Amino acid sequence: MKSFLINFSLFILLVGSLALGLSILSDYAINQRKNHLLKISKDINIVFMGDSNIECAVNDSLVPNSINIAQSGEAYMYTYVKLKSLLEYNDQIKTIFIGFSNADILKDTEDRWLFSDEFVIEKIASYNYLLNNSDKYLLIKNNPDAYFRGLMKSIFSNFKAFIKSFSRVDRRIRNFGGYEYLVRDKLQEDIKWNLLVEDKLHEKALVQEKYLMRISQLCRQKSIKLVLLNTPKHKSPNTNIIAVKKIWLSIRNSLSRDSLLDLSTLSFPDSCYSDLTHLNYIGAKLFSQYLKEKLHSNQNDTSDSIQIGSIHTATDNP
Repeated sequence: MKSFLINFSLFILLVGSLALGLSILSDYAINQRKNHLLKISKDINIVFMGDSNIECAVNDSLVPNSINIAQSGEAYMYTYVKLKSLLEYNDQIKTIFIGFSNADILKDTEDRWLFSDEFVIEKIASYNYLLNNSDKYLLIKNNPDAYFRGLMKSIFSNFKAFIKSFSRVDRRIRNFGGYEYLVRDKLQEDIKWNLLVEDKLHEKALVQEKYLMRISQLCRQKSIKLVLLNTPKHKSPNTNIIAVKKIWLSIRNSLSRDSLLDLSTLSFPDSCYSDLTHLNYIGAKLFSQYLKEKLHSNQNDTSDSIQIGSIHTATDNP
């Protein structure tokens, strides 16, 4: 029995060492091809980033000179490392739109997006090679099992991206997300559910806030305009909105040099929503055309501000 346990332990050690070695090798391989994977067309100078609100709302094929690299459930930590890597190889980028909705700044959301099995495994499989040691430590400390499982998935993902990098011809960045053509229709279901939700206390998402500040600092260092974009939301009442709005504004006001573009109350018919907070493909088409028109109207504006419709957001004022 003792001999069996020793042999089994050695086998586990061997397998673990092999897996770790392959993970390190795959990270090294993909990092050697980052310039090919992350280089985008020179005519793209606007980037839309963030979670599913941006992913489903902005059809970048309808907004000239732009690319959407948002991804469902994307915490600002991943947005930051994606942006930092992207800017290494694309000095033509001038404007970054980051999703900034109410849910993004709540601790409940932060815990789910950063530390739940689902999202740790999914994001590590795609982005482990972009994270530094402190980022990895944060995830390992809170969910080591999910991190290891994501790490195993990253081996295949990295080597596949490495191979694809030699023949990449599309405008997308592999594993970086992109516009989601959303057909889902659960608006009426969510309206009924929303009316039954009990009011509760909300805590600020401190890690989310930290990485959003890093995004802001990075954009200032690179002389890039950062716009915090709150996409259209359905007008259905929400009992928590006032308390959440206070947290949302407190974080916004800590980023005084960045623009706030709150289009959450922009009016669209019910047919444009897949649920309370996400536009479907119909809404995305209308919203993207709206952005196109307003961005185009600003091309000849030399002031340090952005004007969209009746909303004015200056980069020097809260």
